[in-house]
Amino acid sequence: MITKKFGVDFFSERGALTLWQECVSSDPYATGTHARTHDSGWTISGEIHEDYFRWVNEFFAFHPKYGMVSGNFESDVRADSEEGFAHFWKHHEPEAWDYDDI
Repeated sequence: MITKKFGVDFFSERGALTLWQECVSSDPYATGTHARTHDSGWTISGEIHEDYFRWVNEFFAFHPKYGMVSGNFESDVRADSEEGFAHFWKHHEPEAWDYDDI
């Protein structure tokens, strides 16, 4: 198990670093908690937040080969392995944006 930390392993100059709602639901109008399986093999679940933008802070992701990645990119993220974290990041890199844009 590894832990990656905001400000050390990843950061956002604009403040926010989140997954977009499309990571957990293909429905652009979805609200609440959802899960979605992607062509990358990752199934990602989390709660969609909305205030002009739509995003996911806390998430849980599972891949049959790479295991688990979970957490919040604005604090810390845990993963079963470096390889799993790298694969998740490659396919589902969080978006950096500014909460003041809301």
